[in-house]
Order: sequence, then structure tokens, then C-alpha cells
Amino acid sequence: MNGVILFALLVTAAFYDWRRRKVPNWLTLPLIAAGLWEQWQAGTVWTALGGVAGAFLLTVGPVVCKGMGMGDQKLLMAIGAWSSWSEVYLLFLSAILLCLISIVLLPRVWAPLRDNLQRLAAGWSAHRQLWLPGKDEAAISFPFAVFLLGAYGLHQLPPLMGAAS
Repeated sequence: MNGVILFALLVTAAFYDWRRRKVPNWLTLPLIAAGLWEQWQAGTVWTALGGVAGAFLLTVGPVVCKGMGMGDQKLLMAIGAWSSWSEVYLLFLSAILLCLISIVLLPRVWAPLRDNLQRLAAGWSAHRQLWLPGKDEAAISFPFAVFLLGAYGLHQLPPLMGAAS
């Protein structure tokens, strides 16, 4: 049952993130609460709290550095509420890996990305300050929910295919 809910959550979030570049609170916040309630009823609330806390800790750095939006953070926390820390960690790393692969496959972003990294290095070496690009200066902006959906599909599809045979 949790797999169906997580899949529906990720499909809906990916749609909104792809179209509007935003994951809405009306989607994530109730699902965090419902996930915690469900896990409490099942007697595994500590697993869910670990997933929520782990998701928050994994994403606090990227959110502060403007590399990720708070909607993405709350989406990962909702996943944690319905699953566990280990699943959140695996999905987060897999989604980041998918993002990096897409950067390699999109040569048009290489030059802006190089320029941003040079500015970051120059600002740090000259002033010991971290220069962070604004949204309009970013080399590339990813709809992270789409990559989370892809990561979820990669990790859930093999067991489902094995069960079908």
C-alpha cells in the first residue's frame, strides 16, 4: 500500500515540478502527516520519524545554498514519512546521480556551469565568501521531483519485474 501512495505522490509532484517548477505544499504537508499517522498506527513511527529527519538533514545544505527548493525538501520528507531513512537515502543519492548524468548528456549547460564554478572559486579565493547564482543566472535548474520519480522507478521496477516472472 505504501508503494502505491509513494508512486502517486511522486507522479503528482513530478508533474507539478515539471510544469510549474514548484512542488505544492497542499501535496506534501498532508502526506507527511498521513505518513506519520499510518506509521504510528502500524507501530513503526520511529522508522518514519527517522525518514523525515534524515530527509531534512540531507536537504538542508542544498536548500540553504539555493541548490534545491523547499518543496523538494518537503517532498523527500513526505517520502521519509511513508518509508524509512534507508529508502530516503537511497532515493536521494540515486536522484542526484540521475541529475549528474543528465548534466553530462546536456552539453549546452557545460559553458554556463563552468562560468558559475569559476565565479564560485574566485569569490571564495578572493573574499572567503560563497557566491551563489540567482535563479536567472543558474547554469541549469532541474525539476528534482522528476529525478526522484526516476530513482523510485529504478529501485522499485526490478522487484516488481521479478515478482511477475
